[in-house]
Amino acid sequence: MSPLSNERVILCGDADWPAELQGPKGALRLRLLEPDQNVSLRIQDISRSAAANITEIFTDLVEIAAYVYCADQVVTRGGLTDRGMGEKWHRHLRFHIQVRHPDLWSSSEVSDCLANTLGFLSDDLYTFKFTKLEKPPPFERYLEGMKDTTLRPDEIVLFSGGLDSLAGAVQDAVLEKKQLILVSHRPAQKILPKQKQLVKELAKHCARPIPVHVPVWCTKHETRGKEYTQRTRSFLYAALGATVANLFNLKEIRMYENGIVSLNLPISPQVIGARASRTTHPRALKGFAELFSLIMGEPFRVENPFFWKTKTEVVSLIADAGCADLIKYSVSCAHVMEMTRGHTHCGKCSQCIDRRFGVLSSGNETYDPLEMYKVDLLTGAREDGENKTMLESYVRMAYQISKMTDFEFLRNFPETSRVTLHLPGTADEIATHIIDLYRRHAGQICTVINKAVEDHVTAILAGDLPPSCLLILALPKEYRRPAEIPLAEVDKSRNIFRKEGDVWRIVYAGEQKSLRHIKGLSYLSILLRNPRRSLHVFDIVQEVGGIPYTEQIENFKQMGREKWEEEGLSLSRPKELADKARKAVHIAIQRSLEKIKKEHPALGQHLKNSIKTSYSCSYTPDKPIPWEL
Repeated sequence: MSPLSNERVILCGDADWPAELQGPKGALRLRLLEPDQNVSLRIQDISRSAAANITEIFTDLVEIAAYVYCADQVVTRGGLTDRGMGEKWHRHLRFHIQVRHPDLWSSSEVSDCLANTLGFLSDDLYTFKFTKLEKPPPFERYLEGMKDTTLRPDEIVLFSGGLDSLAGAVQDAVLEKKQLILVSHRPAQKILPKQKQLVKELAKHCARPIPVHVPVWCTKHETRGKEYTQRTRSFLYAALGATVANLFNLKEIRMYENGIVSLNLPISPQVIGARASRTTHPRALKGFAELFSLIMGEPFRVENPFFWKTKTEVVSLIADAGCADLIKYSVSCAHVMEMTRGHTHCGKCSQCIDRRFGVLSSGNETYDPLEMYKVDLLTGAREDGENKTMLESYVRMAYQISKMTDFEFLRNFPETSRVTLHLPGTADEIATHIIDLYRRHAGQICTVINKAVEDHVTAILAGDLPPSCLLILALPKEYRRPAEIPLAEVDKSRNIFRKEGDVWRIVYAGEQKSLRHIKGLSYLSILLRNPRRSLHVFDIVQEVGGIPYTEQIENFKQMGREKWEEEGLSLSRPKELADKARKAVHIAIQRSLEKIKKEHPALGQHLKNSIKTSYSCSYTPDKPIPWEL
């Protein structure tokens, strides 16, 4: 096989430079230990007695998984602008790793299983070279908050804090009264408090014994957000779960995920290949189980008991168990960096869409407050781009599946036949179950939309809903109203600066204009909403979202706002971030002002005189102006 153009060598620990590299150029060095440590791995709340039983083989496994996950974070596929999934999308990752048992990991059986499973998981090519780690540190090096308690758990459940893993914990701990260890990966600092709160609330519904929570933190220092797909996270997750299971002589871990997300049959070109998550796909789970069985020398299972459930059925399980009040504490959103106290869910990503449809279809919207969502699923306006296209495809596919024959389903989704190789039962039985699963899901989606159209029919006919909201997108195109509103329908005595679908409706000094959306107009809207207030660029960027360093900004905010000065920061890293944010906001606002000046000279001049940009930005007009935003 010819090498991929996006090839990268990853040297882990003190692994030697490959001779063909002719020096360090082009290689990525990852270190879990000093000196020059740049990867953090921390496992909390493991009991002291259990920690003493962790074998060297499982220590190797956890370190390998941490290195793979961090490399996945760092090595870009080309970024969000690579819409066509070009030559950089598929990566060749060549790992050189020092381990305690190189003979085991270098064996063709183990090495091939590892490479093939990861290759399917992230749609990349992996090669591994393992050498002897001469002075290995003890596993306790990665532990903190150890306790002296003794446990005899019945199950190890991987717990993300989303609805599916919550339902799995409810099934095992509340309904079946099992002793659980909930293993969580903390992908961002904001998530751990949410996970802990959810576990605390879950415990109130459990008879003794209550679940034990084991949070894990793994990250590459100062390189967050470089590659957003991070498909190998579930390998790290599974490796940690298997390690905890091995401590207690258990031969199984559970990864709860509804079957629609687990199979993730492609609904559009926007979610194919590496963009279609395979984190709990039957083939991936089978690969995990095979790898763990090989290194243990005995059978090990990785199970997904919810494989034949839809999201609606998962949410119904929670409610039927008397635990519907827990729904609001769960977090499903993929855009963790955009999370705020007011909006824990963006409402735009596929996870938010799945969640909200499941809640509405099961009749549990009372327990999933609409205020948690930045964009309402049914009536919220959506910007042009991948999220809007994905939503249209999601809805269109649901209606199409609801009308498909079995033959048409299999013709449209040939991946169904390949799934049958990794599930128990005959090919015909499995295909029948998959078709039934997707028909139930499609029916649940269509029922929600049909009811919502009936409930909003007056607003739809009156043209009161944004043209880019789901209820309008779900209509045939001939029934959709145009994005532009005739000038005669606008009261020109009002001042309006409002986003309506994909355009901004602007009225000032008796003149109306419509501008296509660009990000700087959102920044201007925030300033107009807060006249005569000085807003730090961090707050402006975070409210609009979409900047890859917003999570780092939030982390530095938590260190204390008193460490900042309005026109400069005392810490070097926050200063660097502030400079980037200041420049991005300034450029975006200036572009918007130029666009406004061209289309609406009077407003352009007013804003030029009233808008100030620096580390803090403000809108300070000569006299108060009421804006409808």
